[in-house]
Amino acid sequence: MGGVSENLVFPTIEQVVHVNRRMIETSGGSFTHPNNFHNRDSLEYILEAIAYPLFGKDIYPSVVEKAAALGCEIIKSHVFLDGNKRTGTYMVWSFLISNNKEIRLENSIINIIEGIAEGKMAQSELIEWINAH
Repeated sequence: MGGVSENLVFPTIEQVVHVNRRMIETSGGSFTHPNNFHNRDSLEYILEAIAYPLFGKDIYPSVVEKAAALGCEIIKSHVFLDGNKRTGTYMVWSFLISNNKEIRLENSIINIIEGIAEGKMAQSELIEWINAH
């Protein structure tokens, strides 16, 4: 697999599942035990893709690109049965904060997240939003 990108902090599958559970507990929805997975493979893929170079090349070279890729994959691939947009948004914020990148969440992110979920917006638009905030 190669070395982990830089010295960044990456979430585990268990941590993402915990976030999904908490999002549903605090704001409603349905959590199917034990992990609420709809597409675990997509979560495993993105966690490896953001952490490990492929043939010596980092697919997502910046912290912002890694955060956006993580959030978009959770949202677009419907990793969970419920709470994907909330979980994806929180994971973007959490990944950035964990890696010393400040970000201000504000309501304008809702349009980006909904656009990504509907297939009307791309990961690049989330990257632009993060860089602006």
